[in-house]
Amino acid sequence: MIWWWADQGRARAEKAAFVALQEEHDWLTSVRIRHLANFQLCVDVEIVHGGEKFPLVVIYPTTFPDTPPIVLPHGELRLSDHQYGPGGELCLQWRPDNWDPSVTGAMMVESAHGLIAGERPSDGEAAAVPSEHRSSLAGELRFETWRLMVPEGAWASLDGQLPEAVLEISLTITARRTQRVAHLRSIGAQGNEVWISPQPAPNAPGRRTGFILRTAQDMSVLALHVGGEFNDLAKRVPELASLLERPEWPFIIVLEKSGRKTVFDIVRSKAGHPFLVPYRIVEEEELARRSASNRESVSRNRVAIVGCGSIGSKVAASLARAGVRKFLLVDEDIFLTGNLVRNELDAWAIGWHKVDALADRIGQIVTDTEIDTRRVALGSQTSALGMESTLESIGECDLIVDVTANPTSFNLCAGAARRHRKPMIWASVFGGGIGGIIARARPDIDPPPLATRNQIATWCDDHETPWQSETRNAYEMNRGEEPPFIADDADVSVIAAHATRLALDILQGGETTFPHSAYAIGLKRAWIFEAAFDTWPIDLQPTGTWEEPASEHDDQDIATLMSELLDENPS
Repeated sequence: MIWWWADQGRARAEKAAFVALQEEHDWLTSVRIRHLANFQLCVDVEIVHGGEKFPLVVIYPTTFPDTPPIVLPHGELRLSDHQYGPGGELCLQWRPDNWDPSVTGAMMVESAHGLIAGERPSDGEAAAVPSEHRSSLAGELRFETWRLMVPEGAWASLDGQLPEAVLEISLTITARRTQRVAHLRSIGAQGNEVWISPQPAPNAPGRRTGFILRTAQDMSVLALHVGGEFNDLAKRVPELASLLERPEWPFIIVLEKSGRKTVFDIVRSKAGHPFLVPYRIVEEEELARRSASNRESVSRNRVAIVGCGSIGSKVAASLARAGVRKFLLVDEDIFLTGNLVRNELDAWAIGWHKVDALADRIGQIVTDTEIDTRRVALGSQTSALGMESTLESIGECDLIVDVTANPTSFNLCAGAARRHRKPMIWASVFGGGIGGIIARARPDIDPPPLATRNQIATWCDDHETPWQSETRNAYEMNRGEEPPFIADDADVSVIAAHATRLALDILQGGETTFPHSAYAIGLKRAWIFEAAFDTWPIDLQPTGTWEEPASEHDDQDIATLMSELLDENPS
């Protein structure tokens, strides 16, 4: 829709405002309204200041008056420091960030005159107009397609080094079309690093070696180079001569005593000369506290994730983001293309065991992890020794998370939890994604896991669960002749998120924020749920006992029992 046709009154008001402005001020010497090829309304104006003429064009966007008119100079002129490059738009009093639809194009021209006059006072001296522009880092980097990410602490690690030094560095590089992002991974020769990045490494990156050149010399000849061929680089910058004798020319970071930092990747041009590719340095700050979790207490705990499918993969990734660093991942499945619809993993994982791919995924989120993986399904046809080892490893964890929706797996996890007196949580999505169940069992607070599950099953039966009909897909629910409900990624993510909160509540210790230990969470108007997010707490009754802690026995008691079992007399 053409705005000036849809709002003809506003269009006439815009013209009247220009006429009034020209009658009021003699600095506005010309106003001519026209339209562009796409019927955009356009106003050519001429401003006079200090005897100099400034022809401008005011272009009304198709989204006017929701967004401001664009004020440009005619031609590739640089009129102001408050301008987006030669020939670019003037940054005026009203911008997209503070725009008011009542502002007219004439008011924009008046603002442009104020800017031009402010930077050109009558005494002939140049002057600066205070800037109200607050650019973000992301905004500054829109046109910086080659970037070097420097984690917090990298430069500080050089404080004890010599002021004149050449230090080896390693980098990883990711590419997207014509863009490159380099990540500083270490400073110092391999095995003698003075700094190693604490940040996760990008997945499947390119690798590059290079050097940091610390110098007290003025390196303006390099720092002011805009990029491209630099034929006599070794001669003009002797400090680089020895590095350019290497078969592969390096990635260079120059740190001057003045604090100036310059980054170039040096490659060979077609003519065989040094070709400098400039990189913009992006200094990353220390990881901000963006999680409500008590990271210190959470990081001390080891969590077993049994089942690395749609729910398990999401729970594991969320726990890693919340501070968990120690995991035991248990699953025998291979990640296939069909798993992409609901899993945390992506196409890189196709063909890999889920536990291995999920371990890599966690490593992409956080560093300093301790992850054990077991490619086994609990209760499957595997060696008894291997099954025993896996179950003991599960029992040694501080929290057991079963998200297999498999009764055999649940029973074995429940036994390990009861035997080792470890808390356990589990979660499942109802067929068709109509909702799900999350539950926990804590030693001596809740009934043991099996008793808790039985109470939940009885509660569901009492409410006449609607998903007895068989389907080939565990996430699908038949509805007779109507289209089936199918759980999608959003449904799974909701249940996984609630399960994660339940897990973190246990890992952080202290008073729980959940008054109940089991919940039925609705995601659709179905069964007992009146609407999405209709939540039903499930009251659990005390029943059953957890395994008592093993008592201390002296050597004589142990010897007596062993001889009794072996039908021998103790010596």
